[in-house]
Amino acid sequence: MTLTDFFEQVEKDEALRGVDVALGDTPDEDCVVIEDVLEHSMVRMLAKTVRSHDWEVLREIALGRYDCEPLYHVTRIVGYFSRVENWNKSKLGELADRRQGDYRIRPGQVSEELPELSMSA
Repeated sequence: MTLTDFFEQVEKDEALRGVDVALGDTPDEDCVVIEDVLEHSMVRMLAKTVRSHDWEVLREIALGRYDCEPLYHVTRIVGYFSRVENWNKSKLGELADRRQGDYRIRPGQVSEELPELSMSA
């Protein structure tokens, strides 16, 4: 599968979001970064992996259901990304127990307007 076809499939998928393409020192080290929006985790996948598999396999890899080498599952913790493979059992349990929240503010959701702030010296 080409990288263009891969990102087109990712755009159509509700569970995934394409984040970045990172260039390595050689073409074999180029990778794509995909976010699993349901699990709030990131996957870094080599571009050569994308080129050598079909969408069904790549989707399973991105969702963490199928391992491929090399593949790193990372998640965002307090402003930085951390590789899940380095975590102990307790931390993995916390990750599994997390709940997804919807923290967006929608139009009309705020009941009163905020007062203007003035800067007085």
